[in-house]
Amino acid sequence: MSSPIPHQWQVPEVFRERMGNQAGRQRVMSHAGHVLLILHELPDPETPEKRAAKMFWRNPEGTWQCSAGGPPGISMLMAHVEMFIEAANKLETRGDQARTADEWFALIQAAGPTLRTARNMHRALQEAREAAKTDRGLITARDLAGDAERAFELIHAHAQEGLRYTSARQAEEQARGAQHMLEAAHRLNMIAAVFLPVTAVATLLGMNLSHGLESWPAPQTFWITLALCFAFGLWIKASMPRPQQAEEPKPPGKGKAGKGKR
Repeated sequence: MSSPIPHQWQVPEVFRERMGNQAGRQRVMSHAGHVLLILHELPDPETPEKRAAKMFWRNPEGTWQCSAGGPPGISMLMAHVEMFIEAANKLETRGDQARTADEWFALIQAAGPTLRTARNMHRALQEAREAAKTDRGLITARDLAGDAERAFELIHAHAQEGLRYTSARQAEEQARGAQHMLEAAHRLNMIAAVFLPVTAVATLLGMNLSHGLESWPAPQTFWITLALCFAFGLWIKASMPRPQQAEEPKPPGKGKAGKGKR
């Protein structure tokens, strides 16, 4: 069974024995001055359940090497952690621009897996720091990982608050609209009740009675009566309750995660 540890690395054999054919979770192995750090890449938005691993080996002389290549030294480890800082800044920008429930939900889906990865990375770097107490570069990497974890926590919490706020606001608007329709329907029912008797009698009897308007000049009488009916209908429409204008939505406040390196 092949090991994911690069074959050219002169690591203790115990590392390869403890490693399966997959890198597994983020963790640290230490033995005889050697430190093997197993970290995960940023989760892929399309397949967040998959975790691509990257390994960092520190030999007893204090030299770091990365399984992805690159120059020897801790710079590759620092670049790996800084990728999470940049991802947090991008998600924070999305959070500043989010307004709809779909946008908040997409932000939660993006921040959740990255938060878990950043949290486990921070924990693994802390273990590596304890295994290599003389490596000052690990302190910086660990602190950056802690900042990334905190940033993703703030973004995830802010997105959840935004989604709850948007859902509550939409429910409030729907309740307000339902109340408006209820009031309008009640007024229309009252008007229908007032005119129901005369409408029923006119329908049954025809109401072909002399009312004095037969001698009025035509067609002026017809148009005047029609205009008065329209005016009365517009007055009824104006008396109906109007829905309240919805205010511009204001997203909930949040603690800023900050930009750039932490």
